Amino acid sequence: MFDFFWVPVIVALFTAVAVRMLRPLAFRGELLDRPGGRKRHSGAVPLVGGIAITFAVWAGSFAFVRVADYHVALLAGVTMLAVVGVVDDMRGMSPLAKLCAQLFAAILMTSWGGVFLSSLGDVLGKREIELTNWGIPLTLFAVVTVVNATNMMDGLDGLAGGLALTVFGWLTYLSGDVGNTTAQRYCVIFVGALVGFLVFNLPNPLRGRNRVFLGDAGSLMLGFAIVWFTVELSQPAYNYGRHVPPVVMLWLLGVLLIDLLAVTVRRAMAGRNPLSADRTHLHHILVRLDLPPAIVVWAILLINAGFGAIGVIAWKSGVPEYLMFLGFLMVAAAHLAIMQSAPRFVRRARRMLSRRR
Repeated sequence: MFDFFWVPVIVALFTAVAVRMLRPLAFRGELLDRPGGRKRHSGAVPLVGGIAITFAVWAGSFAFVRVADYHVALLAGVTMLAVVGVVDDMRGMSPLAKLCAQLFAAILMTSWGGVFLSSLGDVLGKREIELTNWGIPLTLFAVVTVVNATNMMDGLDGLAGGLALTVFGWLTYLSGDVGNTTAQRYCVIFVGALVGFLVFNLPNPLRGRNRVFLGDAGSLMLGFAIVWFTVELSQPAYNYGRHVPPVVMLWLLGVLLIDLLAVTVRRAMAGRNPLSADRTHLHHILVRLDLPPAIVVWAILLINAGFGAIGVIAWKSGVPEYLMFLGFLMVAAAHLAIMQSAPRFVRRARRMLSRRR
């Protein structure tokens, strides 16, 4: 009970204090996100959310976890990507440099931490797919994928942080279910840190003029932490007794992965760089329909929480892994098909709205 109440409360308070202390420093050091180009917000906003979360995770780890095992590599990777994110927020970095940093963090995870994929489960309905020599390369790919998916979803107040919160909420439950108490305590710490940050990011009466953004420091480190625990909890080597089937993790990361897939395919079909920035993500499309950004954020968060519930309930109910995988592919295919025609739908909808006005 202590883990599920006092730990996240204390970590959330620490994050809130860190945000308040870092905000004036951000204005002095020009660690700010200014409107312009694709950025439509008003005024300069401090990019200190990720730094505050990183500090809180370190503090919570030393206070509530015995940091003496392979999770040291987790903290090292989180810290490295947070530093890289701060440099990118302040001076800008080339996509290649950021990719190299992400791969280095993934190497810390696989080679120092020893956490990597060894099995994909029985996703084809034949037998468990053992990865053998492909385990580490696929883990590197998974880290880069999830880190960039998290970074790309940081487009509206509360979206990337809220999605991370839904994922860590489910990971907290699953880690307790399989008996991995160390992973569970880390996940609880991340939950508390995210709650403390979202007080200053999600629109709410407590935020006032203290608005802050996650920044690349936050989105990169959160993406890394998410993929660490999805791998750790889904592989038998790191859990006593049973583990969570890897396909369940696909459902937990539903919105992140499906949106990344749709955007990447759409850019490739248009002959553009799949990693180029644009405004074609799900949240951009919904905002262009003149939906209030807060409604868009809460809708996407509820959808992702619902995806997690589908994965967990299906697993608990004994649904075969290959059917769960097929269901995920069907949802992804349906989203891709809808998003292919979304720009035309948006134009028609906006014309209809303008005529009514």
